[in-house]
Amino acid sequence: MKLRNYLAVSLCLLALSGCSSNSQETAATAAAAIQQTTAAETTAAQSADKTASPSAADLESLMDLLGKTDSEVTAVLGRGEETKNGEGLILERTYTLSLLGEDAYVSLIFNLYQEGSDLLEQAVIHLGKSDLKEYASALTQLFGEPTETYEKSYFFTSGNKTLVLADPYGDGAYIEISVD
Repeated sequence: MKLRNYLAVSLCLLALSGCSSNSQETAATAAAAIQQTTAAETTAAQSADKTASPSAADLESLMDLLGKTDSEVTAVLGRGEETKNGEGLILERTYTLSLLGEDAYVSLIFNLYQEGSDLLEQAVIHLGKSDLKEYASALTQLFGEPTETYEKSYFFTSGNKTLVLADPYGDGAYIEISVD
């Protein structure tokens, strides 16, 4: 939308500059001013995005958001990409966050068990590597020994939250966090 406004302003300035005798100089000046304004607003927007959605959110901070409302989550992480149902009820927000030393695709699920509650009820973190033992070691350092293990799954508990680290099909590890 902003880009359209800038294009409209620049076209108006170019049209007006055609009316003067120094049209080339005026057009160049107007174009330079628009570029500077665009660059400044882009920098400001990037700065605001970084403030709204930290790139280095840690796993424990993400866990603390479980059970919080959508507005509390967006106050910490920003808006992300949202998915709503037909009635406008938020179902999911997705982010790319730096977790466990890598950029992870994070899906936050709202209203999963209590429709209309507007609460974050589950987080799923899709990790890039498929080395489950490496992730299990990192989670063991954070949360202690797993409470259960299966062939390709590790279960950890922290307070009233359960973390499941799994890679059942060998196509990429994920962590699923939910409130007990």
